[in-house]
Amino acid sequence: MVDVSSPSDPTPDLDPPLAARPKRRWLRRALIASQLVLGLGLGLAAAEYGFSKRADGAFPHVNFYVEDPLLGVRLEPGASMRFRLHDNPVSVINVNAQGYRGADWTAAPGEAEILVVGDSQVFGLGVNDDETFSARLAQLTGRPVLNAGVPTYGPLEYLAITQEILEQRQPKTVVYVLNFLNDPFELERPNLERHAVWDGWAVRLETAPDQVREFPGRRWLLSKSQLVYAARRWLHERDQAQQPQTAELGLPSEGSWEDLVAEGSRSIAHDESVQVAADESRLQRRERLEKVEQEFRSSHDAIDELILSEFEEADPQQAKIARSRPGDIVEDEYSESARTVTLTAAHIRKAANTRKAYIEQLRKKQRRGTSKFNELLTTTESLSEEIERLRLDLVAGGDQLSYPSVFDDHLASLADLCTRHGAELIVVALPVDVQVSADEWVKYGIEPSAAPDMEPSLALLGDLLTSVEALEVGARGLDATKALREAGPGAFLSGDIHMTAKGHAALADALALTLTLASVPPARRPRPGLPEGRSFPPAGSRWTAMDEVSVKGATKAGCSTQIVGAWLKVVCPRSRGRRAPVPSGIEILVGETRESLSLVTADGLALVTPLNREPFTARFDWDKRAHELRITWPTNAAGEPKFSGEIVKVESSGRPPEISAEAEQLCACHHALTQQVDCSSASDDIYSRDRGCEPSCSALWGQVSAHCFASYAGEGLDCALLLACSQGDPLAAPRCPAGFVNATATNACYQLCDERHACDAGTCTPYNGAQLCLP
Repeated sequence: MVDVSSPSDPTPDLDPPLAARPKRRWLRRALIASQLVLGLGLGLAAAEYGFSKRADGAFPHVNFYVEDPLLGVRLEPGASMRFRLHDNPVSVINVNAQGYRGADWTAAPGEAEILVVGDSQVFGLGVNDDETFSARLAQLTGRPVLNAGVPTYGPLEYLAITQEILEQRQPKTVVYVLNFLNDPFELERPNLERHAVWDGWAVRLETAPDQVREFPGRRWLLSKSQLVYAARRWLHERDQAQQPQTAELGLPSEGSWEDLVAEGSRSIAHDESVQVAADESRLQRRERLEKVEQEFRSSHDAIDELILSEFEEADPQQAKIARSRPGDIVEDEYSESARTVTLTAAHIRKAANTRKAYIEQLRKKQRRGTSKFNELLTTTESLSEEIERLRLDLVAGGDQLSYPSVFDDHLASLADLCTRHGAELIVVALPVDVQVSADEWVKYGIEPSAAPDMEPSLALLGDLLTSVEALEVGARGLDATKALREAGPGAFLSGDIHMTAKGHAALADALALTLTLASVPPARRPRPGLPEGRSFPPAGSRWTAMDEVSVKGATKAGCSTQIVGAWLKVVCPRSRGRRAPVPSGIEILVGETRESLSLVTADGLALVTPLNREPFTARFDWDKRAHELRITWPTNAAGEPKFSGEIVKVESSGRPPEISAEAEQLCACHHALTQQVDCSSASDDIYSRDRGCEPSCSALWGQVSAHCFASYAGEGLDCALLLACSQGDPLAAPRCPAGFVNATATNACYQLCDERHACDAGTCTPYNGAQLCLP
C-alpha cells in the first residue's frame, strides 16, 4: 500500500504561488482604497451639496479679492458669486472687466459720467447689481454711473481710485461717500495696514497667516467650497468661544459705534468749549474796544481843552458850544431850572469860525517849541488805528466756531484733485443704521431704551458738511440721514449695517434730487474780510470826535463835513420853519456808489462815502433848492493828489420829498438811543429856554438796507443792531439769504455768480477771490 501522505510523493498544488500573493493583496487593498476614496468623495460631494444647498450657494463674505501693492486688495475682474448676510435674501454679485461691480464700462467715456466712490455700502453688499444706489441713480438721471465702491476700502483708497479713474475717463461728477462706521478711523491707516488677501478672502491683517502651503486646487477649495468654509467657520467660532467676547459692529481695524459716540461727544464738547471761549474772547475784545474808544474820546477832549484854554476866558458859553459836537448836551445856564439844550450842527457852526482861529493860533505856538499838542495828536491817531484793528479782529474771529472735521485735510486734497480735472464734487455723509434709528439696535439684541445715545455722533456728519461748504471749489454735501429715516423701517439689512434695496433707492432719490435742484455746484464764496486797501466805515464814536474838514461852500449850504481815514461824511440837517426846504433825495453823479451810504430823513440828508482819490460828485436835493458836492484831487508841488472839495448851489429839480417808512424807523431808533432833539424852532436865541424842542435825527447817517431790516427789525426789533448794520458796522452784519453773501464795506448782501450762475441784477464782477453781482 502506498502512503499517499508521504512527503516524498508529489501532491496537488491547490494555492497560488507565493510570488503572486503580494500582487493580489495589493489589488485587494487598492480596490478597498478606491472604494473608500469614492465613498469619501461621494460623502464630501454630498456634504458639499448639502452645505451649499443649505446656504443656497451663497457666502456671507466676498471671496474674489486679489492682492494689490498700493491698495491692499482689488476685486478680481470677471468674478461672480451668490451672497447673503444672515437671514437676508440672496443677492448676485458680478464684477466687470474693470474690476468693479456691475456691467462692463463703455470703452469711450460718456460726457456726463458720474463716478461713485466708497466702500461696501457703495459696492452694495446684500443687494443685486441693479439694486445699488449707483444703478438706480443711472436710471433716475439718464447719465452713466460708475460704481467704484470696493469693500475694505477707506478714504485713502477712495482718493487713489478717484485720481485713477479721473485720469482714465474724466467723469463730470464725483460722488464721494464717506461711511461713518469706519471711515473717520481709517484716515491715518491705509488698507495695506488693515487687510490682507487669504485664498480670495480679505481678512484682518492681524489674523492673516505669515505664509500658506500651495497645492493644486487650493484657491477653489478654500474660497469656493461651502464645506471647507463651514469647517473653517466652526474652528474660528470654537476659538472665539474660548476668548472674552466684546459686542462690536465693526472689525477692530475699522472702528466701532463706540468710537463714533466718543468722537461725536468730543465734537460737541469742543463746540461748546469753543463757543464759550469765543464768547469770552469777543467779550474781552469788545471791552477792550470800548476802553480804547473812551481813551480816544478823552484824548480828543484833551486836545480841545488845550486849544480852547484861552478861548474859555473870553467867552465861556461860546467856548462850550465850540468844543461840542452834534448830539452833545450842553447845560444852558440861562434856561429855566438849568434845563439842557441838545446842540445841533447849526449851533456848533456859530462858534466854528472862532474855534478855527484858536486852533490855528495854538498850532503856531506848537511849532515854536511846545510839544504837548503834538503828543496828543500822536496818541489820538494811534488810538484811532487801534479801534479799527479791534473792529477788524472782532469780525475776523467771530465766526470760526465749528469743530474741525477729521476730514478737513483729506477734503482739501480731494477738492484740488476734482478741480484739476474739471469735475464737480458731491460729498455724501452716510450714517450707520443705529444713527438713523434707535430701533435698529433690536437686531443686535439691544432694546432701544437700553441702547447707547447715538445723537452726539451726528455732530460728526454736521462737521463734515460744514467743511464741504467751506471748500472754495463749489462742492456740495448731502447728509443721507434724513433720506434713510424717511425710508422708514426696512432701509437696512437684518442683523447688519448695510442698506437694503429700499435704503439704496432712498439714497439714490436724494442724490438725484440734489443733482436736479442744483445741476451745477454753488458759486465760490469770497475770502473773508475786505480786499486790500479797503476799510469799513468808521465807528460812530470816531466821527463824533473829529473836527470838520474844510469844504468850500459847506457852511453856506448848511452842511457839515468830516473825514476819518479814507471816509468822508456830509450831513445837511433841515432848517426849522414853515417855509424851510424839505429834504428830498441824494444822487451820486460821479464816482463811488457801491460803498456809499446815503440817507434821507425828514430831518436832513446824510452821505458817507469812501475817498479813493477819484473825482466824486453827489447831488443833494430839497423840494425848493439843490446843491452839488464836488470832490477833486489836484496834485500838490510834490506831485501827490490832495483833497479838494466844494459844495455849490445848482438849479432845483423840484423833486418832491419821499421819506420811506424804513427811514422813519431808523430815525425813531436814533432818537430812542441818543435822545437827540432840535430846539432851533423855539427861538432864534440859542440861550433861550428850550420850549418847543422836537425829537430829531438830523445827526443820523447810514442807509436803508433791506437785509439789515430783515435781520434786526420786525417783532424782534433791535435798534442798536439795526442802526449799526445800516451804518456798515461789520460787527452787526446782516443775515444774507441763500445764494447771497455779505460783502464790501457797507453790510450789503450781494448775489454770488460765475459762468454757471447768472446775475438777477447787476454785473458779475470779480471780488476777493470770487465773483459777485455788483451794480
